[in-house]
Amino acid sequence: MDADLLLTWISEVCSGDVRDLRQRVAWAARAADRSPKPYETGRWLRDISALGHAEIDWQGGTWAVAPAVATVLPATGGTAVLAGSRRVGLIDRLAEIVSVHVEHSAIRHDGPLPVPSAVFVQADSLGELRSSLEESGVEYVGCAARSIAMGLRQIALGAPAAPPARGDAAEHLSSWAEGVRFYSGMPSGDGLCRTSVYGRPSYRYRSNGTWYHTDHATGILLDRADRRINVFRWRLERVADGEEIGTVFIDQGAPLPPLQARALVLCSGLPTQFGDVARTAIYRNVPRDIAVLVAKSIRQQVSVLT
Repeated sequence: MDADLLLTWISEVCSGDVRDLRQRVAWAARAADRSPKPYETGRWLRDISALGHAEIDWQGGTWAVAPAVATVLPATGGTAVLAGSRRVGLIDRLAEIVSVHVEHSAIRHDGPLPVPSAVFVQADSLGELRSSLEESGVEYVGCAARSIAMGLRQIALGAPAAPPARGDAAEHLSSWAEGVRFYSGMPSGDGLCRTSVYGRPSYRYRSNGTWYHTDHATGILLDRADRRINVFRWRLERVADGEEIGTVFIDQGAPLPPLQARALVLCSGLPTQFGDVARTAIYRNVPRDIAVLVAKSIRQQVSVLT
């Protein structure tokens, strides 16, 4: 599957319908002898959102390409990664004036659909890098990972909602700490409930007997927090210029909201990895302060692994 070609197409078209984009992703995958399931195309859209290439409005069913920017990675000596629009010829123009390294996504038939290549850029100084990027139509935005993390608001319930109708086919989130799984029927007490509205999942959360609107990621994370189930771990890997840099592990069934995922992904410029044994989402090169800010925003404490 040519994910770079898809990103070029997205950059030229600029915006569109989510269902149409998922169909195009599925077509590109089938052209590479893959038969993607619907959740795989959804994961691909979440990946390009976390990488900063596009904004996805799941409720509205629309997408829009993000502006072309370069964000410096923490503790990497001034290396920056490109995010957002990547029109034809951009990488070639950059390669003429700055150092460019392209890291292609691993292609595995039994793995996630490949995402666009990561493009890393360097120059002799940040000032030179900034001016060279601007010359190519790319905005230098500093460390986006830290800026996003510092601006995160803590997740919260939405507006009050009516309870699911008596005839709705409702499912509730399991209260077990071992995993995230939905079971048929209404929750016996407070918790997350999923129904279907016009063929699309709809989520409501009961708290102290009152129902509220929510979304998939927020509802699951609120449930884990209310039950005091820890899903967020960080392991120290190195110390650079006095800054602790490590790896974040998040239980795979606890999806991050888009901005939290982007804050962690833009620490390395690489897509979320998944551990098959421990069933965790893995984010690398994450400074401890950014991990703490992201964890706080999802009502979690950072559990430090040793």
